[in-house]
Amino acid sequence: MKKWNRAVMSIIAVTLLTASPAWAAEAGKQSVNSEEALAQGVAQKSIDKLAELLPYMKQLPVQKMRLDVESDVIVVERKKLEEDQSAAMTIYLDKKTGSIKSFDYESDERDADELPLDVRKEKADAFLKGLLGKDAEGYQFDFQKSENIGDVIYQWVVNGIPFDDRSLLVGVNGKGEVIMLMADRPPSVPPSLPNPDEAISLAQAQKAVADRMTPAYRPQKDGSGMMLTYHVSWSGVLDAKTGQSVETEHAKFYSQPNLSTPLIPVSPQSKALIARNKGEAATLLKNLIGFDTADATYVERSPEEGPYGKVQDYIWKKGNQIAKVSVKQGNGQVIALNLEAANYSVPTQKFELDAAKKTAVQVLQTYLNAETKAVALDADSHLRENTSYNFIFYGTHNGLPVLNQMYQVTLNKETGKLIGLSGDFSQSGNVMYPDPTKIVSREQAALEYLKHHPLQMMYFAPVIDSKRSATPLLVYKSGVNKDVLEYVDAVSGKSIPSK
Repeated sequence: MKKWNRAVMSIIAVTLLTASPAWAAEAGKQSVNSEEALAQGVAQKSIDKLAELLPYMKQLPVQKMRLDVESDVIVVERKKLEEDQSAAMTIYLDKKTGSIKSFDYESDERDADELPLDVRKEKADAFLKGLLGKDAEGYQFDFQKSENIGDVIYQWVVNGIPFDDRSLLVGVNGKGEVIMLMADRPPSVPPSLPNPDEAISLAQAQKAVADRMTPAYRPQKDGSGMMLTYHVSWSGVLDAKTGQSVETEHAKFYSQPNLSTPLIPVSPQSKALIARNKGEAATLLKNLIGFDTADATYVERSPEEGPYGKVQDYIWKKGNQIAKVSVKQGNGQVIALNLEAANYSVPTQKFELDAAKKTAVQVLQTYLNAETKAVALDADSHLRENTSYNFIFYGTHNGLPVLNQMYQVTLNKETGKLIGLSGDFSQSGNVMYPDPTKIVSREQAALEYLKHHPLQMMYFAPVIDSKRSATPLLVYKSGVNKDVLEYVDAVSGKSIPSK
């Protein structure tokens, strides 16, 4: 068992209980009506069944069941003695169905050496079959995730195709005991699911990945210079019918930028973005984002060391708003200015996306160096915020994006007005870049990438504007690999170790 799973379990427990602050209330404040009594009875049957599968529960005879009208879970604690301060086992059950959502067992015995994965899987398989019966057939063992995470992971499947983000984790200790279960509740199967017969082949999906392999400059891992790499420009999933990248807010979990769109020509004006003092910072806020500091409260801050050296923050607060200008100490070069609200709400109407992109480019090119001929846009960057348009651009060299020359332009999603601008507009030109003519092909880079991040067909429900689609798509999604990075060396064509 990996120790970090305890922390994960704690987070899940908090999530389960968040809807019910009354869990901490005294027993006398809890209400148990006939419906709840029935729920307790069903839950007890689930616990009795669990005890048949887990012999160590006999050593935990003292049971406390907590039930609250406002929560959707029943919490059961098991321990050896009544006077024990903490439970040795905590079980969470669904109040409506009485089914077990998760449990965690903490033994006071010394952990034995971890068993091989295949042995732990055998123990987990037997446990699930005993707990779920025929329903256990709906879960498919995920070897790659199990290896990466260090516990036995299953995915929920329908017609042999797994659902993304619907998994089940079984923890097995060195003695072969199942001591943890964490399960996402399987969704109800939609009346109609995408037909797998209409999907492109795996070979076609792999070709689509190859077509999206994007060369880009980035700093060497050790900071010694620049390297040229390939990464996949996508959201992390391909529509299995079209081979196109799926637009979804899940893109925020894929760390590489989507640079699949053509470079954007710019007309740099080389205008200085300088604030040598508090007064000049206030003027910038008023001129660029319309924030007047005259009736705002100034927040004093001392310079702090950061990636750009010592940085001075000028901050003002007014009502629900916080405005900040960050500058390099010494020359006053602005590296960020923004207007934030303490409380956000999703806009009821949206400024048109294409118009917002044009506005963002116009703002950016005002401050770009005259040598910059074009910028690259992360096509998925606008998906990463719900309340604003957050566009991320990159400078270019030899017609390729330079990923450490990043600029961010943020616009209000309702009005299209500027509320944020950041980037280092005083980049040094004394940098050596690898020759882009001496790199491997996209196909070779894709082959190396897919060797470590194989594609898998699955059902996937995209999220747009914080709303999950009711009908899942059929997609190809690449596997996560903790041992290598999400990009490959474009010169050697080899994967790069993550450590």
